[in-house]
Amino acid sequence: MDKLKIAVVGAGSIAQVAHLPNWSKMDDIELVAICDVDKGKASNLTEKFNIPRWYFVLDEMLKREELDALHICTPSLHHFPMAQLALSKGVNVLVEKPIAFNAADTKKLTDYAAQNNLTLMVGMHNRFRDDVQILRNFLAQDELGEIFYIKAGWLKKWEKNQKSDWESEMKYAGGGVLMDLGLQLMDLAFFVTGFPDLKKVRLYDYHLNPDMDVEDAALALIETKSGQTITIEISWKMHLEKDTMYTHIFGKNGAAKLNPLRIHKEMHNNLVNVSPFHQTAKVDQFKKAYSREIKHFVKVLHGDEKNMSSGEDALNVMKVLDALYESARRGEEVTLD
Repeated sequence: MDKLKIAVVGAGSIAQVAHLPNWSKMDDIELVAICDVDKGKASNLTEKFNIPRWYFVLDEMLKREELDALHICTPSLHHFPMAQLALSKGVNVLVEKPIAFNAADTKKLTDYAAQNNLTLMVGMHNRFRDDVQILRNFLAQDELGEIFYIKAGWLKKWEKNQKSDWESEMKYAGGGVLMDLGLQLMDLAFFVTGFPDLKKVRLYDYHLNPDMDVEDAALALIETKSGQTITIEISWKMHLEKDTMYTHIFGKNGAAKLNPLRIHKEMHNNLVNVSPFHQTAKVDQFKKAYSREIKHFVKVLHGDEKNMSSGEDALNVMKVLDALYESARRGEEVTLD
């Protein structure tokens, strides 16, 4: 089997720590090029990971290289145009979240990829965590009974450091903490429960830092057509001593939570801990998730596995995100089509 030719655009911290090390270890791919505006950084990475070529401009790289796939690890502003350009050149795409800033642009990408038989995958690495996979399989067997309530949160601790412009300005980020952290929690809740049919949403957004033009804290309320309720609370800078990240799922016969994974069921009039043995350290868990994500993408390209984080999935989530932001603008709940 010929090796797949892969290139990466964007040489920031996530590419350096999570993606390039995994790409460089794979035997069935050839990491042929990297693209980044920082020549010094790119030069160091080409040497460290034995990457043959560096490019300053993506256009030039796509013209000169015969690529099977492009991994987009740039700031969010560039995700949609770069994915659109790569797909138009017949190149498969793995793009980090968010795939775009809205559902309309996301649909453009998914439609084009489908019409031209190209793979479009979104880097939602939480889907590839051990504990998430275990929980998803558990819920698919209806072990907790009817799910009626999910609550999730990601509250980052207080610190002096400010967000960079590409994270905190609307024109660069497309949104604030909901786009950044909330998107991941929503995707996770929908993924483990098989994406239930949604009815309406309400977003309460907060602007704690007056220098930002995006929300830096928010509470999202989501209701499904079956009456299930999902709440998501997020903040970049809450007055807490440490970060808090959780997902709790409540069914009529039991409950489960992540971080760490715990599952309890009502059995014979007793509450029984039925958690599987799972002792993976948090750091190792996330490293393994990134590794599995990239390996899965390659298997999808080979036709060996079905895309587990497709553009279509991302489109469904982006529709909810659009509705939540519309709710905040209108100051009222929004009904979903």
